Amino acid sequence: MQISIEPFSSFEVESLEDLSQKTFKESHGHSATEIDIQNYVNYHFNTQTLLKALNHSNIYFHKILFDSQLAGYSKLILDNPHPLTDISPIAKFERLYLLKDFYGLGLGKELLQHNIEIARAHQQKAFWIFVWTENENGLKFYKKNDFKIIGTHNFKISDQHSNPNFVMLKLL
Repeated sequence: MQISIEPFSSFEVESLEDLSQKTFKESHGHSATEIDIQNYVNYHFNTQTLLKALNHSNIYFHKILFDSQLAGYSKLILDNPHPLTDISPIAKFERLYLLKDFYGLGLGKELLQHNIEIARAHQQKAFWIFVWTENENGLKFYKKNDFKIIGTHNFKISDQHSNPNFVMLKLL
């Protein structure tokens, strides 16, 4: 079993786009209509949007590979404050997604730890993240890793649908 974590480059945007869309659908596909989910991923996980983020100096995308297979990815945004906390500087841990075939292998913990190291290297004092209130495994994972619920947020999927999320915070 070999695990490696590497940054995504702008040359890999198509791979990131495919992975982003697939993992979002696996995780949230049942939370709204198929058309709402498809419209969401088409808007948020397209080549242009992802390239812009990949080329931003405060945004870090990392892929995790398990035995050379792409298993998931993360997105970290440095210096991204949230109104529910006065902590500064603070990073938004915007995404940690794994393909379902790779659940239960400890890859989420590895990817989280990697992002913590990046944030600490950039003098961030904390992380914040949105976690869907119905994502029991995600909530358990983040609580186990010292994230605390500090508020709520409605995560908008479409004009007709939003998912209730917790805002969670981890001090670094």
